Amino acid sequence: MREKAKGSIGLGMEDFWCRLWHLLLLLYLTGLLQGDLCYGQRQVQIQEGPLYRVQGYPISISCNVSGFKGPSLQNFEFMVKKSNMEINMISTEKENFAYAVFSSRVGEKDIEIVRLSGSSVLLRIKKLLEEDAGELFCHTPNTDGAYLGSYEAGTTLNVIKDTLVASYSGSPFQSLSEGDPLQLECQVSSQTYQHTHLSVTWFVHSEKDENPRPIITLNKDLTVKTGAGFEDRYHAGVISMDKVEDTTYRLKMSQLLQSDQGKFYCKAIEWIQDPDRSWTQIAHKTSSACNVEVKRIVAPDVGSFSVYMKASKGPLQVGDALDIQCSVKAQNLPGHLFSVTWLKNQKNVAQIGSSGMLTVFDSYKERENAAKMRAVKISHTDYLLTIRTATTEDQGQYQCEVWQEHMNDDGTFRKIQKQLSSPETVSITAKESDLMVVMVMKDEVTEGDTLQVTCSVSGFKGPLSVSWQHKKDSGDSFSDVISLTHEGVMKDIGTRYQSRHVQTLHSPAGNFTLEIGASTTSDSGEYMCVVSEWTVQSNGEMTKANTQSQQKAISVHSVESQMTVTLKSRTINVPINSLVELQCAAKGPKVSLGVRWMFRPINSTVQRNILSISHTGEISWGADQRNYQLSVQTQPSATVFLLIVPRASKQQEGQYQCQVDAYQKDVQKAMKNSNPLAMTVRKTVSKLSLSKLKSRLETTANTDAMIECSVLTTTTNTSRFMITWMIGTQMLLTMDLDAVVKFGPAAGPEKDQRIRMEVRQKQTFQLTVRQVRTSDSGPYRCEVDEWLQDPLGDWYSLEKKSVSTELVVKEKASDFRMNKANSQQKVKEGEQLKLNCSVDGTGSDSTLRYSLTWMFNRDQSSNVTLLTYNYDGRLMFSSSDLEGRLHFFSPKVGVFHLVIHRAIQEDRGHYYCQVQPHQLDCTGHWTPKASDKSGYTNVSVQLIENKLRVHKEDQSLNITNLQEGFTIDCVIDSRSSEKSVFEVTWSKGQRNERPIIIFNASRDGTLHSVIGDKDLVFRRPSAMHYKLTVPNINPTDTGLYYCQVAEWIQTAANKWRRIGEDKSGELSVHVDTEESLKQDTFSMDRTDKYLKIKEGEQFELECSLNVEKEDPTHHYTLIWVFNSLESSSGKPLLSYSYNGHIQYDTEKKDRLRFSRPTSSIFNLVVLNSDADDSGSYQCRVEQYQLDCEGQRKSTGRAQSGSTNVTVYSIESKLSVKKENKMLNITNLQAGFTIDCVIDSQSSDNSAFEVTWFKVQEEGRPVAIFTAKRDGTLHSAINDKYLVFGRPLATHYKLTVPQINPTDVGQYYCQVEEWLPTADKKFASDKSGELSVHVHTEGDPEKTSDPLGATLGITIPLICFLVLVIIFLLRREHKRNSDLKKKKACLWAENNPLTPLPEVTLAAGDHFES
Repeated sequence: MREKAKGSIGLGMEDFWCRLWHLLLLLYLTGLLQGDLCYGQRQVQIQEGPLYRVQGYPISISCNVSGFKGPSLQNFEFMVKKSNMEINMISTEKENFAYAVFSSRVGEKDIEIVRLSGSSVLLRIKKLLEEDAGELFCHTPNTDGAYLGSYEAGTTLNVIKDTLVASYSGSPFQSLSEGDPLQLECQVSSQTYQHTHLSVTWFVHSEKDENPRPIITLNKDLTVKTGAGFEDRYHAGVISMDKVEDTTYRLKMSQLLQSDQGKFYCKAIEWIQDPDRSWTQIAHKTSSACNVEVKRIVAPDVGSFSVYMKASKGPLQVGDALDIQCSVKAQNLPGHLFSVTWLKNQKNVAQIGSSGMLTVFDSYKERENAAKMRAVKISHTDYLLTIRTATTEDQGQYQCEVWQEHMNDDGTFRKIQKQLSSPETVSITAKESDLMVVMVMKDEVTEGDTLQVTCSVSGFKGPLSVSWQHKKDSGDSFSDVISLTHEGVMKDIGTRYQSRHVQTLHSPAGNFTLEIGASTTSDSGEYMCVVSEWTVQSNGEMTKANTQSQQKAISVHSVESQMTVTLKSRTINVPINSLVELQCAAKGPKVSLGVRWMFRPINSTVQRNILSISHTGEISWGADQRNYQLSVQTQPSATVFLLIVPRASKQQEGQYQCQVDAYQKDVQKAMKNSNPLAMTVRKTVSKLSLSKLKSRLETTANTDAMIECSVLTTTTNTSRFMITWMIGTQMLLTMDLDAVVKFGPAAGPEKDQRIRMEVRQKQTFQLTVRQVRTSDSGPYRCEVDEWLQDPLGDWYSLEKKSVSTELVVKEKASDFRMNKANSQQKVKEGEQLKLNCSVDGTGSDSTLRYSLTWMFNRDQSSNVTLLTYNYDGRLMFSSSDLEGRLHFFSPKVGVFHLVIHRAIQEDRGHYYCQVQPHQLDCTGHWTPKASDKSGYTNVSVQLIENKLRVHKEDQSLNITNLQEGFTIDCVIDSRSSEKSVFEVTWSKGQRNERPIIIFNASRDGTLHSVIGDKDLVFRRPSAMHYKLTVPNINPTDTGLYYCQVAEWIQTAANKWRRIGEDKSGELSVHVDTEESLKQDTFSMDRTDKYLKIKEGEQFELECSLNVEKEDPTHHYTLIWVFNSLESSSGKPLLSYSYNGHIQYDTEKKDRLRFSRPTSSIFNLVVLNSDADDSGSYQCRVEQYQLDCEGQRKSTGRAQSGSTNVTVYSIESKLSVKKENKMLNITNLQAGFTIDCVIDSQSSDNSAFEVTWFKVQEEGRPVAIFTAKRDGTLHSAINDKYLVFGRPLATHYKLTVPQINPTDVGQYYCQVEEWLPTADKKFASDKSGELSVHVHTEGDPEKTSDPLGATLGITIPLICFLVLVIIFLLRREHKRNSDLKKKKACLWAENNPLTPLPEVTLAAGDHFES
């Protein structure tokens, strides 16, 4: 046992030493680890999170680094991590570190880093945003030799909504006296989900305070802290703050001081505890203020006293106690006695006499006896009146009246002096009752129904009464309907309701119901129920304790307004003989209904009745009952009247309408018409087909031509046909349904003897033209109208079908030909031109006569007809202008001459003649045989050579005698023609100046002087010698003078052409006067200017004088000169004389505006500029002054620089909409409209002239209507009224009414744009084309299947030929005998065709007529 014990002790010691070694090793390693952490290992720390901060408030987050190596000033970087993405915010090292979402706020210092030390900073955000929330990281760049430790730390920032509220809802102003109590309440709450605390502080801010003063604070831990200066009053219990319930913080001040005057408000601060256990302010709010006035109490003077009254403060309600305290302040009144009286509205309420006896007045005695009021003296100077249960009758103005009294020796009191307190108004409101009224009713009622309005009453304790009132419109006042007293008696029924069923009901549950039977539309409007609760007074009388009312609008709709009538049908476009069902649905109130069906035929304005059903069920018919059926269906939402047409016909095509009448108790309340519904009855689809004709049928003259028109298939077996043969667009003949044949315009008085139509077999119609002539050539068309009979027995036509062929009648070969030789002719302008045209190989054949047309062609343009000579001798000129210059004659048969007198330049070109011979046939008619044209004669016209020469001798003239004047001669040495006339213009210039025109002698003899201050004398001693004399010379006449001559000649076309122009030599005139001109006292700007103007705009020219000194005796003459780009001489636009006379250029007078705003500035405005206004403009001024003799003398002259004006033409932007359309018209009453839409225009000031054209069949457009730019309208069609419209400034419409087949064609409009700058067309454009085709009954339709038609003809034809061959020999003898017996043909006009009986014909049989 002992050995075992030793062994166990040995093992225990060994284990002890092993554990001790492990412990020492652990301590050593821990020391090494701590040494590494403390020396050389970087550690970054940021404020622990999560942090909760409020949006919109500032935040500061600290970050520091320790255990670093390197410089002591470390850099910091802040980043936000969102959705696994890091967004750079701000860095102390890198200026452009921030991403775009933060860069602007960093630049505005809204986000910044504040350094506390080299290793510690604050991240400060002045206004926190919701997007700032996230994982916030603080990073420090490595400055160590190696990476060891942590280089960034993170925290979570949560941004929460601002839910803190602080509000003051009391009176914004209170007026109190010193010593009065003050009580204010502030409502503070926060709705955040985080655990936060609130602190509330009351402040006062007076006018003397620089900053608001804190009065008292309830901290976040519910401890109270007082502000400076309020400690003693807090400890004395004068100031306190209580937290009432959860959100109310009440400030109480029992005695106000004068220093308390100012604005009172509360400030709430919201706090949150961060994870580091520190409290942080996260939000604050300030309430509105209450302005408190504290009136000072003035101490009375020695030997006097003052009276103050104070009534209960705050809102008083009925039943509350009313205290009115009177205080007497006396100064040095030994042994004073006072009598105190309380006054209400200047009437006594109660009095405490000097002896202390109480006296109560009037109605207050009962209340004092019932202990409901008392008056006591509570101190030596204070008296109190208390009304324990106040009523509304106790409100009013109260005062205290105090008398100082002295006790006499006999014990009586003598009044000495009286004082009154300031009045104070007391308001008492009735207590809010739980009485509540809710009005329940339908918003809409139908006329005739009972109108019910219910008022549901709750919260009442006593009996109730109700008064019902009504007003129709919002501007009206309420009027009585009926009343129900609290005793249950109905009374006060309104005047309007005396004779109507009106009652009001009252249920035990408190509901009042108003019932008005058989309501009318006048019952619409607002209804109001006034409910009163009654209580029993102490004297047993019933009085109203409370009244509540409710009002609501109701509409009483008439039966007519509630009714709708709709007419519809599933099929409104049906074939003839189809079933049609029309449904007339009437929706509305449940009343008795009657219906009337009406019908207006197409193309008629008269509506007639079909049938009527009264509301009592009686039916009356206005149409044939066999053609209609009637049915009535009653549905939950409507009543449907059905009108059924069993077999529709064209007579029943038109517009249908139903009329529904509504009745209540046999009184008609409404009559409603449905919408009109048009029913179209289509014709049966035609199956008609015709055999195709050869496209061309050639024959020779004087033979018979036959054209057959065969019907292959018909629509029905009972079809009948109308056949019409046309040649071109004219009718040749027609056969109606009764086989009556009539000739058309194309037959004529001669041709109707040579044509006939035969019916071969049943459905083959043959046209025969006997002894054809070349004039019979042309397109022949067979038109077939198929007619069917409808259910009512009327015949109607189907779609017209037609076939056509070209008949060509040729004459026998002819040897007629014209001389084809070409020739050249040259003629001088003004001389005559002779043209020849002859027929080759013509002898003296007296049977021939010729028709001739002389044609002219210039510059490869289209041919122009000069004249036409007919074979019967008629001569027609194409133009009246040419008739006077053309002379036609034929010296012998086949030779023709044309003489053109007084040749002009426009006569150059190619001439030829077209000749057609005519020959007399056996019937005595002249028949054209052939036609040919001659060779060309090329004519050139030489213009008159310019030989104008003007004498060019230069002369110099010095003038000293100013009275003599001088003459400018203009001598024409040679002229180009003796028939020419001249236009002479004299100009004047200075050295280095462009000359200006001073006088013009026009070619028509009119004279025009540009100089307004003197009369120039014009003479013409001979035809080629002109003189111009300048009288009354003055120094301003010095200059260079010359004349310009233009030679004109009038052509045969009555147009003037300028042959040439030349100018004379110069006459240099110098005027010497005894007095030399004074030195110029003014100057002008010589700088050239440049203007670029857009056509149509105005531009202004300014002429400004630089005057050294203003002198009222100076006057100015001004000339504005215009130099065009083509002219070498200037043209005066305007001259202004020193005497105020203004002379304008006649051509531009209407566009010139002259003004003189100051004495030295002259302005000229040119309106509506055009390209002809381009050029240079210059102003020339002369100064005049009165001399001693009263004469004006020139004292100086100057000219301005040139203003170079360029007028750019407006670019043409006119564009007319060019959409091509096609229009097929079947309803001839509808008409059609040709729109003309201008998509763009060149100028906003443009005017338009619109012309509509119609393209005729021969391709030549004809104007049909014009809307001129001045608003006048012109129609070229007289047989119908075209309707013009202009819905927009750029949208024109032309409507063509009353359509007929002649309106077929292509229509378009041509728009001309005119500018206001000049009376000329600026641009032109035309629209797209509207192709109009008018379909009438039986319009032709081209055969779409020629192969089928050919087979359909060929097979029966083969069978027919077989039968003919079989019976040919058998019938030959009979036919020959018939022909011999026949005396004459059965012509169509003598034997009208009759309908064929439906019999089977033998082969080869046919009928003639």
